[in-house]
Amino acid sequence: MKFTTSTVVASTLAVAAAQVNWNDTKPAQGDAFRVMAIRSGSEFHYADVAAYKGGLSMKVDQDSRCGDVDHQYATFFLSKEGDLYLYTPNPPLEAYVDRSGMGQGVLQFTTGVQPIGRNQERGPFKINADSNLVFQSGSEEIGFQACPNGDQGYSIWMEGNPKPAYQEGCLPFIAKALKEDAPVKCLYEGMSN
Repeated sequence: MKFTTSTVVASTLAVAAAQVNWNDTKPAQGDAFRVMAIRSGSEFHYADVAAYKGGLSMKVDQDSRCGDVDHQYATFFLSKEGDLYLYTPNPPLEAYVDRSGMGQGVLQFTTGVQPIGRNQERGPFKINADSNLVFQSGSEEIGFQACPNGDQGYSIWMEGNPKPAYQEGCLPFIAKALKEDAPVKCLYEGMSN
């Protein structure tokens, strides 16, 4: 095959323009952000993460009221200590995980000052250098996985157990944190367990 120089240059420029510069969307400390799943070839590739039934899911109608805005994704913020919160008016909704054999990597939320149980951890969560939301366990960054939940999208669990709660077909994904320029505080229904 023979390509002209202009064809090669045009193709190169098109590919370069199509690539996203994630640094432009990386949240700084204290910024509100949303999370988008990246898993090439999956049904949830580029899906937004939503607050749903006490945890996080994708490809569902979010249980929230956001004023006049139709808001089908969750907005988060991180404390300086690495605590992960939904961006909401009081009372706060704070994330916790249970990576023990009992919890199998579940990720859920508490309301206000509600305590967590034995083996449960508040964090620390962080946004790493690649703008990915991760759970920091010592020197290890732990990601997330999505498990098919019938007609209710995909539930989100921590990576580490390939079949949490005996669910089949779970896939790890990159949780890309994207800064929200005009965040909306929502009231999330049914989030406290």
